[in-house]
Amino acid sequence: MTHLKTHLLLFGKVLVALLAISMLLLIAGQDLFPLMSPVDLLLSAGSGVILLIVVVYLPALACKVLQARSAAEGK
Repeated sequence: MTHLKTHLLLFGKVLVALLAISMLLLIAGQDLFPLMSPVDLLLSAGSGVILLIVVVYLPALACKVLQARSAAEGK
C-alpha cells in the first residue's frame, strides 16, 4: 500500500507542478505572443512541460527499475 501511496503522491506533485508552470507560462506568454490565443498558449506550455518531465523523469525511473531488477536477480 505504501508503494502505491508514494506513486500517487509523486503523481499529484507532478500534476500540481505542471499546472503551476503552465499557468505561469500562459501569463508570461500573453505578453510575449499577443497574436496566439490563450488556449494555444496553454496547450503549447503544457506540452512543453510534459516533454520536460518525460526527459527528466523517465531516465531516472528506468535506472531505478534496472537497479531493482538486478537486485532481484541477486547481482
